[in-house]
Amino acid sequence: MKLKKEDIKILKSWGFPDSDMEQIERATTKTKYEMNNKRISRTKTIEILGRETYLSGISRSAFHWSASRSNDNNETVFFDSSKLFE
Repeated sequence: MKLKKEDIKILKSWGFPDSDMEQIERATTKTKYEMNNKRISRTKTIEILGRETYLSGISRSAFHWSASRSNDNNETVFFDSSKLFE
């Protein structure tokens, strides 16, 4: 998934440098998403979490293999980016 200008602006506001954007973009294509032990799509993940929380999870997972993020309804999505490191 190509990061939008607004996505990059958010990530930079969190301290990510330009050099990290490529890794985060690559992670969006390699990451598996799961909720309640069932695989879900990236689109569904963004729908559940909202774009900003999704960016928080994918940016963490892009450099640390995995992450999890929850929404206001305590629905948790797990990010598995281990394929990125193979």
